[in-house]
Amino acid sequence: MNEILSSNVVVHNRFSFRKMLEIYQIVKEVSGAVLLSSKQNVVVEASSLSKLVSFLLTIDPETNLKIMIVGSSDEVSLQKLSRMLSNDTPAKRSTPTPFIESSDLY
Repeated sequence: MNEILSSNVVVHNRFSFRKMLEIYQIVKEVSGAVLLSSKQNVVVEASSLSKLVSFLLTIDPETNLKIMIVGSSDEVSLQKLSRMLSNDTPAKRSTPTPFIESSDLY
């Protein structure tokens, strides 16, 4: 019999691509189907990397998400996903470095 586990989280910051890949890795470990739903009533199955990335790119900070796992009960994975999706750390932005240092000029 399939069980449904669900959790609500608030996304605090935008997702970096690295964070999206980490979320995808956790989704792949789950034996059931992982569904994500946003306030726009968009539901996406997170097992597809392209769909997951597209979905997470549309999520604004302070958005409520619902995580649903359909299949065998896996509360540890649900907790991991909840922590990852309610990211409290902002996405790191690297500062561009110049290709030519000022000492390299003629």
